[in-house]
Amino acid sequence: MKDYTPEFETNLSTDQKVRMKDYTPEFEKEIKKWVREREAKKRYHHTKRVVATVTRLAKQWTPEDVMVCRIAGWIHDAAKHYSDSELLQTALENGAQVSEFERITPMLLHGIVAYIEADKVFDLNDERVRTACAYHTTGSPDMNLVDKLVYLADLIEPERDFPQVELLRGGATENIDATILISIDNTVRYLLDRNRPIDPRVIELYNGLTREWMW
Repeated sequence: MKDYTPEFETNLSTDQKVRMKDYTPEFEKEIKKWVREREAKKRYHHTKRVVATVTRLAKQWTPEDVMVCRIAGWIHDAAKHYSDSELLQTALENGAQVSEFERITPMLLHGIVAYIEADKVFDLNDERVRTACAYHTTGSPDMNLVDKLVYLADLIEPERDFPQVELLRGGATENIDATILISIDNTVRYLLDRNRPIDPRVIELYNGLTREWMW
């Protein structure tokens, strides 16, 4: 069984790590076909918009990671249709770390489960894609730039319509961290107004980003 905790990459061979760096257009076509077969039409169109959005952001912020961002964008919602019990079972059976909050709200596991399922088929062994998929809903204080771009792309793709979405779309071309802070502020206010629980990672991400700004 593979280990889907954040530390699993350290167990990879040198050859595997080198292979991680190169995704070809042909490989992307196979990923796209796999996703299209798994997702309902509406979900698949959302996924295509996320891929287009993250491609644009990656070209600006980290051109060398465009293909990694695209692969993560294709995969990120490929388990969104799973039931709560399927998500929790798949995550646990494959050694993923599952927080207490995720046990209560298994829908939050759809990103890591999507990666797990894709990895079974395509032997990805790619920490960058894993974390981008795993963190795209709640964020995480451990997010890297690729993670942040996939997170924002999912949030601001062209069909999203909510207060301040245009502010976020503009901000994503100016300052990634500041834009994520605004998005978290919106999310927290939304959840508080409805007396809904907040994933601790959201607060940890907010605190981490504000700490960086303060210092």
